Amino acid sequence: MIHFDTNALVALPQWARDGNEVVKRVVAGEAAAACVVVWYEFLLGPLADDEAELAHAFIGGRVEPMTEADAELGARLFNACGRRRTLKTDALIAATAIRAKADFVTLNVADFKPFVAHGLRLVPASL
Repeated sequence: MIHFDTNALVALPQWARDGNEVVKRVVAGEAAAACVVVWYEFLLGPLADDEAELAHAFIGGRVEPMTEADAELGARLFNACGRRRTLKTDALIAATAIRAKADFVTLNVADFKPFVAHGLRLVPASL
């Protein structure tokens, strides 16, 4: 399972053109998803006309809801990683990927690196 960060969803069209390894994994049959917070951020756009539909199809329609367990783990991650205001949303996103036992793909490696020690399987990506 692969979970995508917002910036990774934005990068999908370019990655598909370039033959990115993460795209190849999904095309080969590995499940992909985005948590509801990532999906919300992505939909804020700006997006091209059919970009949301294509991204939704690419992840197989799997927009993961936030659960009570995610909220609890997200709070633990936030507290364990220094309680920086910039980590609030990222802690929730990381918690969802950890719960799903998913690889987490992001262009913002530095933002999510603090969560690796707590179980996040971070997959650095680039354009």
